[in-house]
Amino acid sequence: MAKERSHTEKTSAGDKSIGFDYQYYYFLHRILNLGVGQSAGLEIKDDVHTQLDADFNILYQVKHTVQTDASGAPVALTELDADLWKTLYNWSKVISDEVEGREKVLAQLDFVNKTEFHLVSNKSQRDSNKFLRLIIDFQDGGVKFKELIDHFNGLTTKDEDIKKYIDTVATLAIEVKKKFFENIRFELELDDIIARVKRSIRETFVDEKKIDYVFERLDSSISSDNFMAVKNDMTLLVSFEDFTQRYGKIFDEARTKKLVYYPFIPKIPDDIFAQTFVKRLIDIGDLSFGDVEDAVEYTTFKLRLSRHLDIWVQIGDLVQTEVVKFHSDAALRWKNEFKGTFRNCDTEAKILDAANELLKILRRQNFILDETTLDLELSNGELYLLTDDKRIGWHRDWKQHD
Repeated sequence: MAKERSHTEKTSAGDKSIGFDYQYYYFLHRILNLGVGQSAGLEIKDDVHTQLDADFNILYQVKHTVQTDASGAPVALTELDADLWKTLYNWSKVISDEVEGREKVLAQLDFVNKTEFHLVSNKSQRDSNKFLRLIIDFQDGGVKFKELIDHFNGLTTKDEDIKKYIDTVATLAIEVKKKFFENIRFELELDDIIARVKRSIRETFVDEKKIDYVFERLDSSISSDNFMAVKNDMTLLVSFEDFTQRYGKIFDEARTKKLVYYPFIPKIPDDIFAQTFVKRLIDIGDLSFGDVEDAVEYTTFKLRLSRHLDIWVQIGDLVQTEVVKFHSDAALRWKNEFKGTFRNCDTEAKILDAANELLKILRRQNFILDETTLDLELSNGELYLLTDDKRIGWHRDWKQHD
């Protein structure tokens, strides 16, 4: 028995939000499965649609529920389910849309012959839904159309909305209904839609350990494109060619041996000025205690570098010996510059000038890790990480400052 929910729970923004997200991620799944010459749209011809060629479309009505049964699983799609009948109602209105020139039966038949209608939901499928079972059996040749249509004609309900939906489907001509019912498909029990998207990414020959990287970048890019489309009163339509041109680089980078970057927001320490590297930068006048913004930025660089090294080792892109060598190479670069920097520095002012020059030189360098040239943020982060580890310093007498 489904858990009863309060009116507030039924109308919560969270329920609506997850429904929109479910629809969006199903759209993402669909565009990942496009072929040459095909396209997919979000909220254009339906919740989601794909155009397989100039003459054939698939319309998707995407329905998500947060209601669960006694076992905690999403509730079943019942025979008189509002989601089921509102979906069939919407499709019936599309089929007979006079604005699209389909007021005549022949035009409606032409349309349904070139269209599939998919109901996608996380709701479960049960044998107790006789109407759904009869549609599937009719399509498989297990029952005659008469048995299906007789059951359809005998459906009754006290719910006025559902009654209106059923009555609208009933207004379709019998030959249109027959072809319509032949072309309805049910994709039920699709609960973990993000897992489905990631499986689609894996099936594009992306290494399993880089699936999350591709998913996060693709999700961010397409979400931004959809936001801009809505903002400009447009719709998001993506063809196979668009997809490869606009997002193909994400997959190309994931398939190379180059290390890939992962987005994350680091947790900044409560006392950023207590960090060793910050103290050493203050020693030479590169930072002061009032430079909070710069101190936070440099700390972010350090934490990004540290986090990426951990991720790359965890997922197997690097082994620990390569990380050790990377640190040693960076420290050697510092040492080579350090040795000559402080020659002829006989005053504290000259020492500080030389220290800042040394820092400037190394901040401009991109370090290389396992054939990947790191960006300046991560390269600078390595300098700050090594400073924290007390392997390098900036003042000539930096070891005496610890």
